[in-house]
Amino acid sequence: MIVTYPMENPLLSIITPVYNVAHYLPGCIESILAQQFTDFELILINDGSTDESGELCDRFAQRDTRIRVFHQDNRGLSGARN
Repeated sequence: MIVTYPMENPLLSIITPVYNVAHYLPGCIESILAQQFTDFELILINDGSTDESGELCDRFAQRDTRIRVFHQDNRGLSGARN
């Protein structure tokens, strides 16, 4: 099921760095998406994960238009946040 939200100018951006957290990532994303407040975008920064975290991010982004995914080479936590 694909969930579509109008996302031209979301009120809030949630930036979540992702690095080798495939075991915890679905719970994290589902918790954020389950909030009653829905006028947000979830930006997932895959910081060069070597596990399946990047693929999980992409799968969630296909299911919900509030999710945007960026893949980058590993730059560490500061690089992912910036």
